[in-house]
Amino acid sequence: MKANTNFKTHLMNSTYKKRIPILNASLLLFFITLLHPVFGFQTQSDKKPNILFCIADDQSFKHTSYQGTAELYTPNIDRVAKNGVVFNNAYTNVSSCAPSRAAILTGRNIWELEEGGLLFGGLPKKYTTFSTLLSQNGYSTGHSGKGYMPANKKEPYQTLPLAPEFNDIKMDAPKNMSNKDYAENFNVFLSQKEENKPFFFWFGSHEAHRAYDAGSGARAGKDISKIEVPGFLPDNDLVRNDIADYYKEIEWFDSHLGRMIKALEDAGELENTIIIVTADNGMPFPRAKATCYDYGTHMPLAIYWGNQIKGGATVDDFISFTDFAPTLLDAVGIDIPKDITGNSFLDILLANKSGQVDPTRDRVFTALERHAYCRPGGMPYPIRTIRKGDWLYMINFESDRWPAGNPDYKSVHQGYYGDFDAGPSREYLIANKDEESVKFYSDLSFKKRPEVELYNVKEDPYQLQNLASDVTYATLCSELKADLFAYLKKTNDPRMRGESPWDNYPYYFEGLETEYLKPIEERQ
Repeated sequence: MKANTNFKTHLMNSTYKKRIPILNASLLLFFITLLHPVFGFQTQSDKKPNILFCIADDQSFKHTSYQGTAELYTPNIDRVAKNGVVFNNAYTNVSSCAPSRAAILTGRNIWELEEGGLLFGGLPKKYTTFSTLLSQNGYSTGHSGKGYMPANKKEPYQTLPLAPEFNDIKMDAPKNMSNKDYAENFNVFLSQKEENKPFFFWFGSHEAHRAYDAGSGARAGKDISKIEVPGFLPDNDLVRNDIADYYKEIEWFDSHLGRMIKALEDAGELENTIIIVTADNGMPFPRAKATCYDYGTHMPLAIYWGNQIKGGATVDDFISFTDFAPTLLDAVGIDIPKDITGNSFLDILLANKSGQVDPTRDRVFTALERHAYCRPGGMPYPIRTIRKGDWLYMINFESDRWPAGNPDYKSVHQGYYGDFDAGPSREYLIANKDEESVKFYSDLSFKKRPEVELYNVKEDPYQLQNLASDVTYATLCSELKADLFAYLKKTNDPRMRGESPWDNYPYYFEGLETEYLKPIEERQ
């Protein structure tokens, strides 16, 4: 009662009377804040972030100008890197486009996705994609360019695993590059999406996938003498020119990224947009794409998020492509499904720290099953790896098979040694494989491999010296194998049970279904 009397006395105080309007306004704001989720009120701080996911086709980690690569100019990728976070150790789950994208979309390893873990496979409906969850939770979604493909997107598989397509706008493009105007299609998407809805847009460049316009890099003024050739390829003008042409395609991807950033600025959405810039797998050269070596699986990754990120951080934590789905769901406040294998790295993204932020993120796991149909019966070349610290430990489960495809078996769309994309560098290695100056490089790419491989990636960045047979590293091999197998068993890899369901999955290459859908014993 005393407290009540004191309150009444205080209420009659003239000074307090003057403050009543301020109190009422504060209470009103307080109740609006409490009630806005119910009645639909939304403040600027409550806005869900937009997502622009930019993924090149076939670009290894080192190939951006922010990494210092000579004769390569990527100012827009560099802008994202400078104002965001650069991840030094981002790894695709598999160096093959469709399964890499499936791992991104589902947050699961390829051995957990059945046919979804293969090129020209199909993603079963039971595996939910993060883009579908975004659409179901209030996001406008779309994509331009290359989505989840090449794959069967007909029944009984997922028919729309990514997002609606925006590819109608075409343009005059350089020779052998896609004529899809990715950036203008993004503008169309922005103009058509529901107002005030957050958005997710996937920019899937077809570049830098082969084929290239031979000599386009040199004609664009690139100094061929300054092109750096990875140590697993012969250093000559043919290979240098091939790499210069590849750089030209990366620059085309970068130019569309720049136009999309400008569109976000013009729309006033840049500060509220998460921009992810990466690639699906490594450069389309022998011993890179379709392998589990670093130039196949180690990806560029830079992420921008307006004022949420201070910018300029360079992180050494290991990031798997299976981590994208949970991270983006985490960032927008959607519950992460329990069957997702990857782990959110949102805390690392927002930490504004460089170096090793989370000491437990010291490893990733990569794999390969079937890439191209380049062995009799379409047999896969199964690999599992653990990339831990400076070490890459690899098991080739069927080391009696030809890793790049059989030398006497012509792949339906890539020729002999069909796991490597056809192009000048590959053709040079094939034509000169017995020459003394070339044999070392052709053997690296085409020769059968031992069951176990071990490399110190820091000291041997091109993985040229296999240390697995050196007794000095026997204990290390045992430890890495134990770590690898523990993870594979935990994530239910059929290889751990001695099973290979991939042997029998169809190969949905358009126009050739009759041959490639035959029972395994009848295939050629």
